[in-house]
Amino acid sequence: MINRRNFFKQSGAALCTAALAGASLHTPLHAAAQRKAANKQIGLQLYSLRADMGRDADATLKAVAGMGYKLLESYGYNRRTFFGFTPADFNKQLAGLGMRMTSSHTGFGVYADDSAQAWDALKQNMEDTKTAGAKWIVQAGYPGGRFTKLDEVKRLSETFNRIGETAKSFALKFAYHNHTEEFAPIEHKIPYQQYIEQTDKELVTFQMDIGHVANAMGDYIGYLLKYPGRFSVLHIRDTDIQTKAATEFGEGDVRMKELFDLFPRQGEGLEDYFVEQEEYASTPLESVKKCYDYLDKAAFVRW
Repeated sequence: MINRRNFFKQSGAALCTAALAGASLHTPLHAAAQRKAANKQIGLQLYSLRADMGRDADATLKAVAGMGYKLLESYGYNRRTFFGFTPADFNKQLAGLGMRMTSSHTGFGVYADDSAQAWDALKQNMEDTKTAGAKWIVQAGYPGGRFTKLDEVKRLSETFNRIGETAKSFALKFAYHNHTEEFAPIEHKIPYQQYIEQTDKELVTFQMDIGHVANAMGDYIGYLLKYPGRFSVLHIRDTDIQTKAATEFGEGDVRMKELFDLFPRQGEGLEDYFVEQEEYASTPLESVKKCYDYLDKAAFVRW
């Protein structure tokens, strides 16, 4: 199975089924549930369905729309396309299904190559991301995995600021998505914390992956409270912190209610959140539907 982290390292360097979408989705009960959930802004990171998207993107997107998702986060931008669609065509395709791509996970070559050509490729990526309808462009993998000195951390913070400034010129917001490596101390400092403190809050925000922070033994609630306003977008996942394995929502160690209670209204410290499920108790489509249903039914998820 392709490791998500390696996927983005590679792409950055180069740069349910009918049953889920079938009759049960058209019952009066389902229609009522859809109306009730109309105001919940539940997003999905499409990497959760990477195998299905690779086999049949059209059918997969239709199934996702049938579940109730309205907001999507893409991955795998390549050769100026999203899943083989041009940016404009992808925007149109999603609009026809009642969905929007509001965020894109990607990688940039500028970390290894600070050339004009690399920055031009970054700008082209941003132009296409904006055309596809997004407001977020997210660095999806950790480009500092082999850092051993704080000076390297500082230089990466400076690069994040420069990327954020460029994103702003395209009317995009730049966010950084964490894994677990950022919590390994360098010179007795936690790199993740250094990135938060060394970047300009007007240019760089952080897409905290709740499950990864939990697996790194990081206090995700503590970070959210210590740095208000620095986490404008979240990845929601549940996990067993002993085994580091993903679980179904509500079955792991992530304190979902405590998390959502921090953000009772959209825009007050948090603008968007996306489900990401990389391991499955059943099929990927069934699993992301369970994620949606969990958040839809949870009274503590208010938007």
